[in-house]
Amino acid sequence: MLWIGSWLRTAVLVALSFAIALYFVVALGQQAWRARQLEMQVAERRAALARLVTERDTLASQLADLQGENDRAYVERTARRELNLTYPGETVLFVQWEPASPGAGPALSTPTPGPEPNWERWLEVLRLPRP
Repeated sequence: MLWIGSWLRTAVLVALSFAIALYFVVALGQQAWRARQLEMQVAERRAALARLVTERDTLASQLADLQGENDRAYVERTARRELNLTYPGETVLFVQWEPASPGAGPALSTPTPGPEPNWERWLEVLRLPRP
């Protein structure tokens, strides 16, 4: 009977040791997984920071380019290029290139005004519906 009690006590100690070891292994695995997630977040944040630094440097160089330039000239250039704006009274030319026929040399011809008004021709060029 005595050997059953010592065997039981040994079995309980072994089971308790195994449970503690298993707990530490699982806890270590969770910590390693969490550390990997944090490393990935740090890598993402560093990449975002690098993009922002590049954008900041680009904007700083644009600002440095504009320091010596007249503000009105910058605003005018931006309005013309990005917003397609013009001054009142300016003539805007809209060029529609047609594919050249093979074998045809450069033909110089003067366009003859059609019988339709100019605004109707613009509607055709812009492919807008007629009112």
